Amino acid sequence: MEAPCLSPASEPARIAPVGLPARYQVLRVLGAGGAGTVFLARDRQLGRLVALKTLRDPGGLLERLRSEARLLERLAHPAIVAVREFDVHAGRAYLAMDYVDGGSLAHARLEPRALARALRRVVDALAHAHRLGVVHRDVKPENVLLDRSGRAYLADFGLALERSARAFTPAGGTPLTMSPEQARGATVGPASDLFSFGVTLHRSLTGEWPFRGRTLADVLHAIQHEAPRGPRDVRASVPSALEAIVRRCLEKEPGRRFASADALGRALDRFLAPPSFLARVLPRLARARRRATAPRIPPHAPRIHPEDLP
Repeated sequence: MEAPCLSPASEPARIAPVGLPARYQVLRVLGAGGAGTVFLARDRQLGRLVALKTLRDPGGLLERLRSEARLLERLAHPAIVAVREFDVHAGRAYLAMDYVDGGSLAHARLEPRALARALRRVVDALAHAHRLGVVHRDVKPENVLLDRSGRAYLADFGLALERSARAFTPAGGTPLTMSPEQARGATVGPASDLFSFGVTLHRSLTGEWPFRGRTLADVLHAIQHEAPRGPRDVRASVPSALEAIVRRCLEKEPGRRFASADALGRALDRFLAPPSFLARVLPRLARARRRATAPRIPPHAPRIHPEDLP
């Protein structure tokens, strides 16, 4: 069972972008989902490429798109896809965002250290959102965009919620990356995003999901009640430090996960840090000590063969 995602398209837009202002020259469809379409367009006024998120039938989704625009404006962060404009033109709502030109993490194949470096930015974005009282609720490979330099950006805050006085409102999310509390319809907080991050890291390291099932009900049951497969159970070459991070993120109880996105970031920093001076030198000293204490055979000592023994 695969997570739903925007379907890529490289041909010129077949879905007529009726109702968009003349300021935008639509070039092609970037993706299409049940709620709407995302176009690649050129902003004629500023001469830059943008991603235009539109709704097929605004209805009750109009306020959600408006809320996403306001939220992105407030969250402004180098690792969060920036919003440039929100408006309703000729009855059609649209959101203009920065275009990230490298595709999503769902289609990338990065070696572990490069992956950890890229996702470190996403953790910074989550920490920033959490400090402002916002939970993303839909962290998944499709919502991590990469530019051609390998920098990662967290996208799609359409399901994000701001904290109320006591808790976050339940519901929302993608089944394969839901936290146990999301899966059972409970209220969720920042720890839910850390669980989804762990699923994303697992998937990106191994190409497989930590929780699987033949039906949606099977997947949700596994998330809530079954132990995940460790990344090294799927791919032995995964560094043990990254497996430990994944396992900590995927704890069933929120209180057993990392205390915050900042704490998760520090764990990634320890993995990414170059070996310390002592870590580099001590193995060499140990080898030199073993050589120095090993018994030495004089160069001209006679050799004794077994047949010479009495």
